[in-house]
Amino acid sequence: MEINKNELYRFPWSKTDNPGGWVEVTDKCDITCEGCYRHQLAGHRSLDDIKQDITRLKALTNCDFITVAGGEPLIYPQILEVIRFISGLGLKSVIFSNGEKFTYEFGRELRKAGLTKIHFHVDSGQNRPGWEGKTETEINVLRQKLADTVYRIRGLQCGFHVTVYRYSLPEIPEIVGWCMRNIHKVQHISLIALRGIPVSDRLKYFVNGRMIRAESFNNSSIRPEDISITTEEIYALLKARFPELHASAYLNGTSKYDSYKFLIMVNVGSKYRRYGAAGKKTMEFAQVFYHLFFGRYFTFMGRPAIGKKIFFLSFFDKNVRKAFFEFCRRCLINPVRFFTKTYLQSIHIQQPNEVLNGKINLCDDCVNMMVYEGNLINPCQMDEYRLFGGPVVVLEQTEN
Repeated sequence: MEINKNELYRFPWSKTDNPGGWVEVTDKCDITCEGCYRHQLAGHRSLDDIKQDITRLKALTNCDFITVAGGEPLIYPQILEVIRFISGLGLKSVIFSNGEKFTYEFGRELRKAGLTKIHFHVDSGQNRPGWEGKTETEINVLRQKLADTVYRIRGLQCGFHVTVYRYSLPEIPEIVGWCMRNIHKVQHISLIALRGIPVSDRLKYFVNGRMIRAESFNNSSIRPEDISITTEEIYALLKARFPELHASAYLNGTSKYDSYKFLIMVNVGSKYRRYGAAGKKTMEFAQVFYHLFFGRYFTFMGRPAIGKKIFFLSFFDKNVRKAFFEFCRRCLINPVRFFTKTYLQSIHIQQPNEVLNGKINLCDDCVNMMVYEGNLINPCQMDEYRLFGGPVVVLEQTEN
């Protein structure tokens, strides 16, 4: 499906004026995931090193939030101290977790420490005990259980990550439909197209002039069709099922400039009804306004129940105007609807680090920059540094 770039807002972020930072506390994990690119090399990191990275991230990126990842961060013994430290710096905090160790009691402790949001990576490509062989639709039961648990914890936001495989692609609308029905409980979902290092006689990989084997990576693949799902492909599938969905903002690639590495839709609705979507102008207004008054950019609000004030943007945004008309229509049918809370919910489609036309195509101005040995790098390249001492360069042999 062709996406009209004129209807999208290109986020104004840069590496040093960026809404997000990324820190990994461990590379240990209690389950395995198909396509995972992280090697288990070092185990748990020291708390002092983690604090140094967070402090430097804040100084270098002007970030609004810090993502705590791994590995599995909930098995890190000092995870509460990490969250307290981030909160003490006046930043929002997000944990990326598979959810296996998450409980209501643990969630309350994390929230008391200052945690703003937790994202659960849940999909059919994991060897999750008790869920092996389940379809994505069947796994919605687990997603619902996790979302219900977070919903009971006052002030803690909930999101989900789903790796999109070629075999699971047809079920993606079922996951998004479930997500939209839970707009009051789930603030975010990321649909991440499976990516890997292609194994091919035509492609040679080098780091600092030294050739390395593609098979050295956990996520190397000999099947290019498995790692070629595009943002446009996922978006077209969703639009066919939900015509009212509308993309509003994006990030492009670093080597393929017309690729959509990061495509965002924002739903507007209540727990009873979806009213519509926010458009390009709302995204632009939000970023500019936030930066003007707080001195930095953002990707999510501290309070997702935005209320009826979102409809004031109807004057500038035709998409919000449509949502406002739908809200008014619903209130005429049932006036009680006027008193229900209005929420925003973001849907991200991501096309991660990939090899295209003999080049590495990264997200331009990635929202998850991290510190490695004092320097800013993309998290998806971290193991290139850990294993080989630098980023991978690709040389493609062409036929004469």
